[in-house]
This record gives sequence, C-alpha cells and structure tokens, in this order.
Amino acid sequence: MSRTTVDKANPETVASARVVVLHTALRKRDDVARLSKLLGDDRRRTETIYAAVGSDRAAVVQAEALGIGCIVPDFRPPEDVVSEVQAVLSRKMGKRLANCSKTVARAVESGDALFRQLGVAMRANKPLRLDAVGLVAKAIGEATLQEGLSGWLEAVQLHHSGTCRHILTVAGHACAFGRFLDMHESDVAMLAQASLLHDVGKLFIPISVLEKSGPLTDTERAAINTHCERGAAALVSGGVTDQHIIAAVRDHHEYLDGSGYPRGIKQARIGPLTRMVTIADIYSALTEERAYKAAMTPRQAIGVMLDLKGKIDERLFAEFRSMVLLPVFEAKRRPAGHAGGKRKPCLRDGCHPLDAIRDSAA
Repeated sequence: MSRTTVDKANPETVASARVVVLHTALRKRDDVARLSKLLGDDRRRTETIYAAVGSDRAAVVQAEALGIGCIVPDFRPPEDVVSEVQAVLSRKMGKRLANCSKTVARAVESGDALFRQLGVAMRANKPLRLDAVGLVAKAIGEATLQEGLSGWLEAVQLHHSGTCRHILTVAGHACAFGRFLDMHESDVAMLAQASLLHDVGKLFIPISVLEKSGPLTDTERAAINTHCERGAAALVSGGVTDQHIIAAVRDHHEYLDGSGYPRGIKQARIGPLTRMVTIADIYSALTEERAYKAAMTPRQAIGVMLDLKGKIDERLFAEFRSMVLLPVFEAKRRPAGHAGGKRKPCLRDGCHPLDAIRDSAA
C-alpha cells in the first residue's frame, strides 16, 4: 500500500496498485487529465474508488464524468471505504481462482470470508462463529487431500492479504503434516482449526504495521509480539472453550528451551498441538514471499530450522522435514516404507502424535 499526491503519481506506481483510492478535490484540470491518462477506462470503472472530500458536489460530478465506478460520499464512515476496497480485491481474487478446482476455490474463498468475519467480531468484542472455523478447516482438509499440498499453496498465493495468506498456508501445512503422520481425522481437523486461529491476535494490529515493507521499529515489533496473548484472550471472550486450541494460539511462539514468548514456558508445558502448529508456522513464514524478503526454497527453510535444535520438537521436525523434502511435494499419505493405519485420536489427551497407538481396525 502506498500513498502519493496526484501530481507525483507515476505509471509504475498506479500499475502496481491492486486498488486505487482517490481522496482529492478533483478541481485542477491538470489533475483530472493526469488521472484520466494514468487510469484506463476499465480500471476507473472497476478498480478505482473515489472517497469524496467534504461536501464538494462538483468533485463528485467530476468523478462520475471520469467513469469512476465507486464513489463514497463524505457522510459515510471510513469503514465503508475499507469495505469497498475489500469488495474490489475479492472480485479480483475470484477471477484468479477461476482456474483452480472448485474444491480449492471454495476453500480459499471461505478462508477469506472467515478472516474478515473474525476481524469484525474481535474488534467489536462479539462472539466468534466457531462453526465457521470448523467448516473452513474441513474445506481446507478436502482441498489439500484432493489437490495435494502444492496445489493448495499455489491457490493461496492468489489472496491479496499477506496475513490471510499466511494463516491459510499454515493450515495447509498442518493438514498435510497430520495426514503424513497418519493421524486420526479428528486430530487433522483440530490441527487445521488451531492453525486458522493461531494469528487472530494480529487482526488487532494495523495493516500498515503487519505488512510493512521496511524494518519494524521497536514499538512496532512490541505491538506485533502482543498478538499471541491478545488472540488467546479474544478466543476466550469470543466463546472458545477448547483449552488445547487456546494454548496453541497463545503459545505458538514459545520454544522448548524457554527462549520464546510471551511467557517463556518450556518442555512439557508446551503441548503436542502447539508444537505442530509452531513447526508449520515457522516453515510457512520462511517459504512465503514478504514485502521485505524473498521466499526460501523448502531446502533452504529446512536448513534454517535445523539451527532451532533444542527449541522445536526434534521428532516432529524430523518427520516434517521428510514430508517437505519428498521429490513430489504432495504429502497426501505417508510414503512407502512406513507402517500403514490411522493412529487413534491423541491431541485432546495431550499425547505425542508419534507415541499414539494405531487403530488396527482402520
């Protein structure tokens, strides 16, 4: 997101913008001519929003004459401008998803809707739609099973929000990991739900800080570091009662050696669900492209995570490493050579997934 004046706007800046929001009087003939040249007819009609300045009717008329498709009068609140921006981005994402399977497209779109619903509910201190979290978790599970992890990750990259992309990426990795370990479907669903919620505390933090292209200030970093506890508190106030999921949201930045945050807990105090979400979270962050860094390859990310010895669960990481370094990056099932059969449910009992017995009837 960048901000500039009309006279300083250039073709490169305008072309790279997903949505153009104009907040200017539109009285200068040169400004109107420049905007008309910078923004083609289609972009003015479908991707440009005019936020009216004061009660300047002449400017609104000028915006209409330019062919701007969305005009927000001055009496409407700023939140309405944000909603209009979101609507444009959602339409554009829908067009991109047209080339994906219906299962994957529906899962990404439902994840996007959930992301927005959670933000609205949390900021208004209203109950969270827990049924929606479960439905999206199920949709992601079906999408990763049908298209494989790689197909899911490719589709998620079409989303316009870096924060939402990350949440959906972590959920995909967690689902694939659970299946790779032959975990019970109820545990895979629980992994997906915890992953979808693990960063909800970031919805309280301004997007300008979350997706900042440059280095964070100490104040900004401190604000981001509050997201674990704020997210857990929001889940509790929003009606979540599952203590394992609340713990995963609160503790996914904790390390086994006690060097993590926010509480500096260690070892047995960090449950298996949290340990799995932590691994999926770290790997996803390393392999995602951000405004301030390029994406790492799977091998590069695994190399970085090898330096976290003593901080993350080594047994789980060894399995995760095997999964992501498979020649075909799919991970629908465990590779040949591993014992078959689904494990019995274990996460709600606090049992380590690799210690969970297998269900001989599976």
